[in-house]
Amino acid sequence: MLGDSVTIGQSLMITVFSMAIVFIALLVISYLIDGLRAIASKDNGKKTVEEKLEIEEKKDVVEENSNEENEEELVAVIAAAIAASQGIDVSDVKISSIKRVPQNTPVWSRMGRQEQIFGRL
Repeated sequence: MLGDSVTIGQSLMITVFSMAIVFIALLVISYLIDGLRAIASKDNGKKTVEEKLEIEEKKDVVEENSNEENEEELVAVIAAAIAASQGIDVSDVKISSIKRVPQNTPVWSRMGRQEQIFGRL
């Protein structure tokens, strides 16, 4: 079919044929992905509403316990930092209250600072 020279008509025919094969392959891959997604969603849909509520309740209990532990750890860390900066014993530091200061800086600004700090370590 193809000899020493290829005409423009033959090259166009090869191009169109090749493009058709690529689009058919992409279409098959798309259907395979949709099929896998359908199979995966069947497994996730089996959970009942009651099971979902139980999971949410367990998460709430765990979060409450972790908040209490985090507050105690935060007080200990702040007391240790104050004692280290002033050169006194931790038992001499008395913390009456801790108030969080709201952060007015944008998220991208905080992330930039963290990247700079971690880049220097």
